[in-house]
Amino acid sequence: MCGRFVLISNLSQIAEEFNLKDMTASSVPFGDIHPGQKAACIIAENGKSRLLNFAWGFSPRWSKQTATSKLLINARAETLAEKPTFREAFQHRRCLIAADGFYEWSPKKEQFYFFLQSRKPFGLAGIYYEPDIPAMGKAASFVIITTTPNKLIAPVHNRMPVIIPQDKQSLWLDNANFEKSGLHSLLMPYPANRMEMQPGSFITH
Repeated sequence: MCGRFVLISNLSQIAEEFNLKDMTASSVPFGDIHPGQKAACIIAENGKSRLLNFAWGFSPRWSKQTATSKLLINARAETLAEKPTFREAFQHRRCLIAADGFYEWSPKKEQFYFFLQSRKPFGLAGIYYEPDIPAMGKAASFVIITTTPNKLIAPVHNRMPVIIPQDKQSLWLDNANFEKSGLHSLLMPYPANRMEMQPGSFITH
């Protein structure tokens, strides 16, 4: 699973990666991002990419929501189209989550930070949920899609988040055009030879 990620790129770098034309009014959460916190998400709206801050983690309507309820923070790529909790959002509300890297923990609880060799920001594949009562001011929420690990991550963990290559981002975000096989072809492990890792935490608190 993906339980924490990092965003440190500045606004111009984020705008370049995700083809965002207007970033002047954007307020983006930076640093280590944990479940329950807001994060920079990109959606397609009227044919253009738009950046919004969504909350990480979703509570299904059927769950018994309490103060200690666990949020759903990940969805498995293999069952995304079948599970009722995720199916409708997969068809109509796909998004990208801006990140510079993410963490995974080994069975021995050792922490590793993974990032691209290019040191550029990238888009994690996600799906999002609109709030039941938008007028109440509650933010939309998202989950991160995971897949089997590549050769770099496999010794550490048995899952990794899906990274959507820049040239495929528009296809992933095009919610008006749902073609299951084409979308599933994007939910593959990112090439290990384009990634690096380091032990420990990238950001020191």
